Amino acid sequence: MMLRNIKKVNNWTKLIIVLSLMCSIFSLSAFAQAKPMAAKSLAGLITDLKEVVSKNSPDQKDAQLVSEKWDKRKDLTGKNKSAVIELLWTDVKSVIKDSGVQYQIYSIFSFYKQIPDEQFGSKAKPNQTNSSKAVEKLVDLVFMSHPYVNIEKQLEGLPGTKSAEEIKKISDEARRQRFEIFDDALKVNKKLTVAQKAFVKANYERLSNMVDKKIDATIKLNFPTEQWVQEGMEKIFAKRFTAEEINNLTAFFDSDKGLQVLKYVRLTEMEQLITGNGGKLNFTESDKAEYDKFFATPLGKKFIAAYLKETEEYEALKEGEVRRNIPNADGFALLEPINLNKFFNKFVAENYKK
Repeated sequence: MMLRNIKKVNNWTKLIIVLSLMCSIFSLSAFAQAKPMAAKSLAGLITDLKEVVSKNSPDQKDAQLVSEKWDKRKDLTGKNKSAVIELLWTDVKSVIKDSGVQYQIYSIFSFYKQIPDEQFGSKAKPNQTNSSKAVEKLVDLVFMSHPYVNIEKQLEGLPGTKSAEEIKKISDEARRQRFEIFDDALKVNKKLTVAQKAFVKANYERLSNMVDKKIDATIKLNFPTEQWVQEGMEKIFAKRFTAEEINNLTAFFDSDKGLQVLKYVRLTEMEQLITGNGGKLNFTESDKAEYDKFFATPLGKKFIAAYLKETEEYEALKEGEVRRNIPNADGFALLEPINLNKFFNKFVAENYKK
């Protein structure tokens, strides 16, 4: 759905639509590799995933129990990476019961399904020769083309697929559901008088907009996705590439051919959002050809893995940290009756006049 069409609906509807779009953008479909994992790659994968579980488990006893279950497994040899990860995931589910933690861990596991087997068990040596300025220059060249960056601007160029009637229907339904939530809260409010409750009901539209702004502000504060993407690139590039590779990549992405590669990467990674909202993938055959040539090189493959998979994994880890450490990080607890009534009471105190 195009952003200018989204603007025709209320803020709550916009939030629902944007969040659903984000989910569609970032959902990963892991593709199975037919080749069984080599022993070295399998060991490296398990080591990496143990670290993922440890970093995302609120209780380290759970992480240790998962690790012990994995160490006892004798059925991983001879299987491809996707099958291995699914077996390891069954052990995670058997120990960790929190659905939010499960979701976070499985999201990262999904990233790992797409990483080439040869990257496991061959950790890059720390690069002591890269200067921060050289890395920052490369990041500056490629940051804006990352598919997690400037999504709203991308939406503005999409024609949308829903009619005005369909948009209104979505808006009306979201509005109805929101007001039902408000009604349920007011029913258990013991501080407001009948007249004050009527005043609140008369201002539902205004209150709904205020709630949307509060939730939106909380999300933006706690989940600075673009900042995490940039931070992830800086750390990953410094770790993964030699000084010579940084210089070569910088020169390439400062050229027209490099821009063609970035254009192709962004559009193809955002294909579901673009085509699903009436847009077209407007890259040229020349863009694709330049990408194919770049990706055919060892440095090209290495860069794409760092730029997309590893950077997105870093962003997911940062999100997991926020969700573990900040209660109500997304702000939606405001819609719970006890919190809504605090909000209503404050609104009445500041605005109601007999």
